[in-house]
Amino acid sequence: MHLSETSRVGAAGLLALVATYGIGRLAYGLFVPSFQEEFDLPLDVLGFYASAAQAGYLLATIATGFAAARYGPRVPVLAACLLLAAGAAVTASAPGETLLAVGVIAAGTSAGGAWAPFSDAVDAQVPRSGSRRALALVNAGAPLGLVAASALVLVAGDRWRLAWWGFAVVGLVAAAAAWRVLSPDAGLAIRERGRPPLRWFFTARSGRLLVVALGMSISCGAYFSYAPDTAQEADLAAWIGPAMWASLGIAGAAVGLLGGSIANRYGLRGPLAVMLALIGGSTLVLLAAEGSMVATLGSAAVFGVGFTTGFALLVMWSQQVFHDRPTTGFTLVITFIAGGFIVGPSLFGVLAVEVGRTVALLAAAAPALLVALVPPARADLEFPSSQAPAPG
Repeated sequence: MHLSETSRVGAAGLLALVATYGIGRLAYGLFVPSFQEEFDLPLDVLGFYASAAQAGYLLATIATGFAAARYGPRVPVLAACLLLAAGAAVTASAPGETLLAVGVIAAGTSAGGAWAPFSDAVDAQVPRSGSRRALALVNAGAPLGLVAASALVLVAGDRWRLAWWGFAVVGLVAAAAAWRVLSPDAGLAIRERGRPPLRWFFTARSGRLLVVALGMSISCGAYFSYAPDTAQEADLAAWIGPAMWASLGIAGAAVGLLGGSIANRYGLRGPLAVMLALIGGSTLVLLAAEGSMVATLGSAAVFGVGFTTGFALLVMWSQQVFHDRPTTGFTLVITFIAGGFIVGPSLFGVLAVEVGRTVALLAAAAPALLVALVPPARADLEFPSSQAPAPG
């Protein structure tokens, strides 16, 4: 069966994000109860592990910006998938908390090399008419990774290490796909332009984008790190964590795959505001309907839609603002995203320990709700000329 370049690049990106983002970066919250039990680690220490993984993600993102500019997208994506495989293997075999921290941080760091380079890959290998569909397909890898992680957790049961060995295998498969699909010449024209000046990064248009990226990520970082643990603290069944992530992933992927169509039909401003409201609202549901199985699973599903589609729209917005150097510009956006994911887990963990989960949940929801009031600039509401869809 012949696949279009849109589908091939989109599917390779989806698989890379399944491994590095959905599993390596976002599945951590599934294992917080198991890590607490086996290694006798308090909640705030586990929160700092999560934040350290996000700090590694930030450093990897910055390094990826330089690597992609010099070598194209294939090298950093391949390195990211292999790092995920190595980190997962270390976590699976960790005899104590030190190697556990090393493995978890390596796995979380891996996502920094896999997301941004697909901006250049799509720009170089995909026809302009299919760019938004390809970007939405890539972005859907994160929730599908959570579905895969949840399935492995449910199959493994109490043998959480078996799930991490499975994660390592997924990383190797994603690396093979990236090597096969991504062209070593992708982004060559962009590399020949040289480095942009500092003023290219920070403009009135990009400022709005960066504020929204930061606020969205603070709320998402807290939810991913602590939502399953919050549900278990409300005396729900032990399997509620994997069930939440499966609900999140299925709902997120189902709607997120349509992100390109949504943007083409309704633009960026309205749909993005709705997705930010869903992210904040789903966090508040955990507070308002504490102990309800239906509400907890509903919260995860709503969050999945807001997270997946919201970040897909954010990628498209970045393509508008930084259309002449997609990966370079999106690397800056991811830096702000990483900053939010560093702040979110630590903020929630400290507040939960010091003043209780109620205040922590309110604080987690607030950033996404506030940045929903920040619209894209008028110039970013339509395709720029260099990204306009081909006729028909």
